[in-house]
Amino acid sequence: MKKQQSKSPLNKVCLTLLYLFPVILYFSYYPILLLPLNSDSMHLELSLPLIWLVVFTVISIVLLIKIRRPHNPSKKILFSLLFFPIYLSLSIFWSKNPLRAVLTVGILWCLYISIYAIVVIFTTIKRFDKEKFLKFFLFGSLGVCLFCWLQCILDIFGVPRELTLLCRGCTSQMFGFPHPSGFAIEPQFMGNLLIVPSLLSLYLLFSHNHSPKSTFPKRLSLLLSSVFISTLFLTFSRGAIYSFLVATIFLLIINLIKKNHHYLISLPIIVICFIFTLVSQGVFSQLSYTNDTFLSGIDKTVSQLSLGIINPGFSRPNPGNAEPEPSSDVPEDPGENLSVFSGYVEESTDIRLNLNSLALSAIASPEQAIFGFGLGSAGTILFEQGKIASKLEIIQNEYFSLLLETGILGLTLAALSLVIIIYVVKKSFALPERFLLYSIFLAFLLSLNFFSGLPNALHIYLFTAFVCIMLPRSLHSSRS
Repeated sequence: MKKQQSKSPLNKVCLTLLYLFPVILYFSYYPILLLPLNSDSMHLELSLPLIWLVVFTVISIVLLIKIRRPHNPSKKILFSLLFFPIYLSLSIFWSKNPLRAVLTVGILWCLYISIYAIVVIFTTIKRFDKEKFLKFFLFGSLGVCLFCWLQCILDIFGVPRELTLLCRGCTSQMFGFPHPSGFAIEPQFMGNLLIVPSLLSLYLLFSHNHSPKSTFPKRLSLLLSSVFISTLFLTFSRGAIYSFLVATIFLLIINLIKKNHHYLISLPIIVICFIFTLVSQGVFSQLSYTNDTFLSGIDKTVSQLSLGIINPGFSRPNPGNAEPEPSSDVPEDPGENLSVFSGYVEESTDIRLNLNSLALSAIASPEQAIFGFGLGSAGTILFEQGKIASKLEIIQNEYFSLLLETGILGLTLAALSLVIIIYVVKKSFALPERFLLYSIFLAFLLSLNFFSGLPNALHIYLFTAFVCIMLPRSLHSSRS
């Protein structure tokens, strides 16, 4: 199908929204608009990404109606992707929290429509500039990374977190050094946001399409990947770090099998970025307003990231080590300039594992195991069974949350959707681009073991669609 050349105002608005969104995604919590509605089971608020998603969905629907013959390689395959959202929509009728279920389904359908529009419409519009979009994405990510480092620098000099926008568990008083949350609600989401730019910049670094006049020559790609990876380590989010490392190892193994040995350079890049960040955390500890030192900062970092397996022993004993995992609810005054934690925080792992166990124990019948309790009802069910203290608490694992809310059937349909997407990617992209997308899938699938929900994780679904329109399509796909 020949590319559309429509110059309608609606097309221009849609293109503008698309160019801006990779940057808007980073503002997943700041600024935030609290809605004047009461709910004891969820926070009712609007963020910039959510507002963008609704507006873009409405415009996309209009554009899809106007396009008579959208590029569609396999209508049957794409139609089968609708089984999962249709089932989740039906689960509203037996949900114990219908309001949360309706809002979640609304976001889910907006995601489906927007992703379809992004992949279909913008591969058919000639005026869409992939290189311009890539610039917005990568340089926008670079700006947010620089802000993260600024957050840390301001914190060690005692600037209040109301100005730095750090979450309560992100300040130096927790570990002796700060770990940035950017414009997200927590560091784990900020770190997760950096997975795609980190993998994409490495792809650009090792692609064979570089030239002296290229927008992203190797030196610039190396600089960008170094900043993204270092900032990802700086967030101190184990979920994001582990997911990124596993995805990178996957890419490395695949490239070695294909005899692309140049990808081995990614190892020293990652190691150097980790050492740089480790040293930075030591310096932040030395300069912070706590009694921590350069060596204690390094010790705590290694201990926490290794789940307590590696303890260099540089840090002094800290009586505050028995406090719970740092979060938005952690108090900020441990007293006597002592940081709260002296190393690996076992509670940070135990709490998540315990919530997973509670989700499994809540299922008491075959019917509940197959169909679940209905979308959005995890917190309500666990609260009513006396397993948690508040309906606001969530299961910090998307898979266990889906199992409790949608049952085995919901998980099966989700897995089926993933298989279909992998099949479409295989048919649409050449090997290097295909492997990049597979690595992104792998990273996000792993990261979903550390949190659940949609509002703060829109990037998981939309970043992948963005990468699809930035990457060159295979010749086979272009003929379809």
